[in-house]
Amino acid sequence: MNRDELLGEIARLIVVDPKASERPWDGYALIAWYGDGISRLNGFRYDKGQPGEPLTPSGVEIENRLEQLRKVTQVAGKAPWRVCIVRIHRADAEVAIDFEYEDPGRWYVTPDSVAEIAERVRPC
Repeated sequence: MNRDELLGEIARLIVVDPKASERPWDGYALIAWYGDGISRLNGFRYDKGQPGEPLTPSGVEIENRLEQLRKVTQVAGKAPWRVCIVRIHRADAEVAIDFEYEDPGRWYVTPDSVAEIAERVRPC
C-alpha cells in the first residue's frame, strides 16, 4: 500500500473500531508516538465543540498500518518520523496527517498534558 492508501485504511479502522463507534463524534485525532523501543497510541474523540475526550482505538491492526506508513514515508538516508497525528473531520469526510521528526516530546501524552494536547490536535 502507498501512503494515501494506508492513511485511508487507518481512518477506516478508526471509524469502525468498536470503542470509537460506541458514542457519536464529529472529529477524531490519533497520535502515534515512537520512542526508543516503544510506541504509544493516544486517541481523542470530539463532539459538538466539547473538549477532547481520550478514546484510543483497540486492536493491533491500526498499529500494523502505522508501522507500514512509517516505512513508506521514510526518506532514504533519514530517520523515520517519531510522531504521526491523524485527524478526521467526519462531516466533511476529511482526513489529514502530520509528522513530527524533531520534537516528539511535545506530543507525549501524560496526565498533566492530556487536555492541552487534546486541544492542539483537535481536527475541527
